[in-house]
Amino acid sequence: MAKLVEWFRDTAGVYNIKELEKAFTTVAGVNSMQTKDYIQNLVDENHIRCERIGSGNWYWAFASDAKKSKDIVINNLKNEEQALSASIGETQAQLDQETALRRGEDEVLEAQGTSRDKLLKHHEALTKEQEALDKELAAYHDNDPEIYNRKVEEVKRFKSIAEQWTANTENLETLLLRLANNDRDAIVGLMSTNCGDEYIIGEGFRELNP
Repeated sequence: MAKLVEWFRDTAGVYNIKELEKAFTTVAGVNSMQTKDYIQNLVDENHIRCERIGSGNWYWAFASDAKKSKDIVINNLKNEEQALSASIGETQAQLDQETALRRGEDEVLEAQGTSRDKLLKHHEALTKEQEALDKELAAYHDNDPEIYNRKVEEVKRFKSIAEQWTANTENLETLLLRLANNDRDAIVGLMSTNCGDEYIIGEGFRELNP
């Protein structure tokens, strides 16, 4: 398929189906009976253009068309990246708010409409989605090290935020233990109820993966 796309762009010609049946055989060894299928795939994937002129279809692919298509893809990816960055920013704000609010027993018991577990899972999903997007962008930026390093720093920053949140909550656990006259069973039950799978009995909070 790549050979055919390259041939279209190198020749910069406009061809009908009969001409392509002969050319495809020479260029890529495509059987004439399969030519229409190859052409349809090329058109569907926007590798070549097709217009009906007169009584038949004509096909071509110019280098300028490829550049325009690439620019469109890059712009779309950048827009998606901006939307994801905004969403991650909102997640960070929620984490900060949750940390500020949950400083005492009342805040732990009070339903805030969210939890550390939910926020971390949401952040993890966003991070995975952004990592996939970064791979697509890297293909169009020739693996630009500046972009890669920026994403690595973002992941480190959000991991640091989550770890700080964990530290604050563990400090709160210590405070509650004193308030409960060292009734560890009661505090363990409280932490397990409010923190879910993130809190492991006997071990504390699970470690975040890099």
